[in-house]
Amino acid sequence: MAVFGLPGPAISRSAIVHDPFDKEAFAEILPRATGLRLLLNESDLPLANELAFDLFCSLYKYFVKLRPPSEVAPEAQGNRDLLGRALDLREHGKLRAFTRLKPAETALATELVLDALLDEIARRPQTPNEPTGAQAPEGPSAETAKGVTTQRLREVLKDAGEDLQSVTELVAAWSAGPGQETRLPSELKLRLMRDVIRNPRLRMIALLFGRYRRLGLRERTLPAMRASQEVVDFIQGGDVARALAGELSSFAMEEREDLFYSKVVTHSLLIYELWRREEEPRAVYLCIDNSGSMAGEKEVWAKASALALAHLALAEDRPVEVVLFGDAADPLRIVSMRPSDDSSTRLEKLLDVASYFLGGGTDFVKPLSHVLEAIETGHHTGNDLLFVTDGLCPIPEEFVRRFREAKARYDLRMTSVLIGAEALALREISDTIHRLDEALEAGEALAAHFASAFLERGHEPLHAVRGPLRPGRGTPLLFDHFLPTADDG
Repeated sequence: MAVFGLPGPAISRSAIVHDPFDKEAFAEILPRATGLRLLLNESDLPLANELAFDLFCSLYKYFVKLRPPSEVAPEAQGNRDLLGRALDLREHGKLRAFTRLKPAETALATELVLDALLDEIARRPQTPNEPTGAQAPEGPSAETAKGVTTQRLREVLKDAGEDLQSVTELVAAWSAGPGQETRLPSELKLRLMRDVIRNPRLRMIALLFGRYRRLGLRERTLPAMRASQEVVDFIQGGDVARALAGELSSFAMEEREDLFYSKVVTHSLLIYELWRREEEPRAVYLCIDNSGSMAGEKEVWAKASALALAHLALAEDRPVEVVLFGDAADPLRIVSMRPSDDSSTRLEKLLDVASYFLGGGTDFVKPLSHVLEAIETGHHTGNDLLFVTDGLCPIPEEFVRRFREAKARYDLRMTSVLIGAEALALREISDTIHRLDEALEAGEALAAHFASAFLERGHEPLHAVRGPLRPGRGTPLLFDHFLPTADDG
């Protein structure tokens, strides 16, 4: 006998309303997400794959909708309870700001959250007096809801959001130039982000890098920008942005608007001719002490500050060379960064600087000798050197004399940062010295100060596009400039 009427709601083991495109996105990114795939393969939690997919959808989809309980299978009610509580938390919304419609970031966030939830469930002892009744989740996934409190869920989402914010900012900043879009293969991006987050030292460097970079950008926007162009003449052209005020007034008058358009088309507007000042970019050298005494917070601060400074310098087309040094017997780790480096090369160099550590003693002469050799080989005039250390080391008088001569010859400016140590030998060769205590209380302010004080060095332009200014006191004013003179008659 036929049954008429609307069909009943479809029962699903997924707690989030999704479509085939969401399934396709998850299936496409999962083979590339090594950590998430390994986590699912090793988990013995019932419906772990369904929970991972629900977490992925809740973070990836632009609009997230929770299925009503009647449409969720009984064995998946625990997952629905967990997802329902997560969607009500502000921390979930903050995390979505970094994952929405971004498969790689969503896969990493899913791994971080799922890993913490599985660990929380595994550590929670099983008790016979669990809540029962109509409000208690039923089925194999019930232990998921019972094993994670709302407070713990909030902490998990908050930690994942902080980690993802720092690593996405780090990868985005170093994988694209100014005004360029970040374009990295999903597999490479996932591997880089996961390596940073899973390494406590790299994770802290990424966190501080983002903070110092934002502070540095703010510091550099506060001072008024130095004019790089000046008016030297009046010519005819079609650049409206350089048109004289008298020409622009025609545009404001209805009866002369057509005349203005005709001048734009025929390039007969009176416009300013500008003299461009092109300055040779100053090379930046960053010498970071990698001795054993720098291990811990001092190393993290030094590398985060140096990387933030390097990023700002590269954005201005300034070449950067990072020199990681230790004892005289230790090899120097030299990482050269160029504005023309592609995204993958930039990220490899970034991780090289952040992860490399020597240990051992401290020697100043070896890294400083390398900087002098690099400058003398390239005959580059205009260089900035940042030297960060927490140790003491004597510098021979002969080297001090040679270094001073090179500073004057190649316009080398040296800024030294001493962490818990006296300047002593470095005082003889440094232009500026900053001292920090062991607790690095002023470290954040100093990192922001570098952007304006270290990079903003006033210097004269080395060459210009045009010759000297032609107009003088006898130059006719504005519209008279193109009128015939007595000599022309």
